[in-house]
Parts: sequence; C-alpha cells; structure tokens
Amino acid sequence: MARVLVGYGTKMGGTTAIAERIGEVLREQGHDATVVEAGKARLTGDYDAAVIGSALYAGMWRGPAKRLVKTLARKRPEMPLWLFHSGPLGEEQEEKWQAFPKWLRELEGSLDVRGKATFGGVLDHNAKGFIATKMFQDGRGGDFRDMEQIAAWAAGIAAAL
Repeated sequence: MARVLVGYGTKMGGTTAIAERIGEVLREQGHDATVVEAGKARLTGDYDAAVIGSALYAGMWRGPAKRLVKTLARKRPEMPLWLFHSGPLGEEQEEKWQAFPKWLRELEGSLDVRGKATFGGVLDHNAKGFIATKMFQDGRGGDFRDMEQIAAWAAGIAAAL
C-alpha cells in the first residue's frame, strides 16, 4: 500500500471532481490517497507518491498547483509523480492532448515523472468571469470530463505503485 498525495488546482471546481475520482480509484485499489487543493497540500515524508493536476487556462496552470510541483522538485525530487491537467472544451475535446506548460517541461528532468494526462474540462452556466461567460454564450459550455478515462488512468497509477 502506497500513501499518495493527490493535489489539484482549480478555478471553478471542475478539476476537483477529477482529483476526487483519482483518489477514489487509488483507495479502491488499496492505497491511502489524500486528495487536497494544492494550496493546502503539505509535502511531508508521509507520502510515497504524488499525483498533481491543474485546470488549464490559456495554456497555464493554476498558481497553487504550479507552486506545489516546484516545491516537490525542491524537497522530494525522487518521489514518483503523475501529472494531469484539464480544460479542453467542445471541439478541442476531439484533440484532447494539450502541451504541458513550458516551466513544467523544463522542470521534468529534475522530477520522477511517471505519466501525464490531459482530461476534458467543464464549463457551465454558472461560469464566472468575462472570458468564461463569453465561451459559454458561444456554445462551448458543457461537461467534457470522461470519468471512465480518468478512472482507467488512475488504475494504471495504482498498478504501478
């Protein structure tokens, strides 16, 4: 049994459900998974592995998730790490893979990254902010998260651990 930190950065809550599903699958497979918003995560010696993800906005990760990965690189670079981000909507969903931000690609060499994934995002009528509201009005709203795909990815992590 591995102790796994599942940290996430979110703006409107869509990434929270992804992280919770990952944690649920890890627990179903016998691991001890702690799911926490990245800004509240503490990297202690208690974790054997980490899964960190973020909502993706204009190719950028949320600040707390970015800081968590950078802290991991400084304090626990040998820890097995899986990364995900979410965000593609509508037609973008057809070509789901989104490049990871440049800062993260540059940092990968100093981390034990075992896998990466891009998951679809969600944008509903409660979206806040001018850009999100405009996107919803332009017909790009909806829930494009594939919970079965997320569960399968998490099961792969559980098996690797």
